[in-house]
Amino acid sequence: MLAYETSQAFTGYSLYLNESHSQHEYLLPSMDGFAALERVLSANAKVLFCGHTHVPYVRTLEEGNLSVRVQQPGQDESTAQIQVPLKRMINAGSVGEPRHGRPNATYVLYDTDTAQVELREVPYDYEKTCADIIALGLPPIFAWRLAQGMEFAERADDPSHVCQR
Repeated sequence: MLAYETSQAFTGYSLYLNESHSQHEYLLPSMDGFAALERVLSANAKVLFCGHTHVPYVRTLEEGNLSVRVQQPGQDESTAQIQVPLKRMINAGSVGEPRHGRPNATYVLYDTDTAQVELREVPYDYEKTCADIIALGLPPIFAWRLAQGMEFAERADDPSHVCQR
C-alpha cells in the first residue's frame, strides 16, 4: 500500500495509490459494500481517493447503522451499534492503460466546499502511442489493450489487426 500524506487543509481526505491489504487487491466499483466501507474507515477518511484499477468511478457509501452481533462460546451474546457517516471512494481512472472500455484519459475534479465530484474524460493521440508500442517491438496485445481501453486480451476476437504498421 502506498499512501500519501494529506495536508491540514484537507483533513478527512486520504489519497492512496492502492488502499488495500494487498498489491493484488483491486478496489473495483463492484467490490462488496462492507469491504469498501472497511477500506474507507481504515484510511480514517470521509473521502478515499484511490487508484490502481484504471477504472474511473465514484462510489457513495450511504450513512447508516452497522450492527455487529458477537456470540462467544460460554458468554452472553453482545451487540454493538455503530453509526457510520456518509463515505465516498473516488477513483480518477487512468491517463494510460484505461480499463473503462475507451482509450481516453480520465481524471477527477473534486470541490471540497460542495463535495461535488466530476469525472472527466479527454481524448489524446492513443493511435500514435499504439504505433510506438508496435515500433518498439512490444507485444501487439499492449497496443490492442490501449486502443480498446480493456485489460484482458481474451476479449479480443483478433488483436493482431490493431495498430499495425
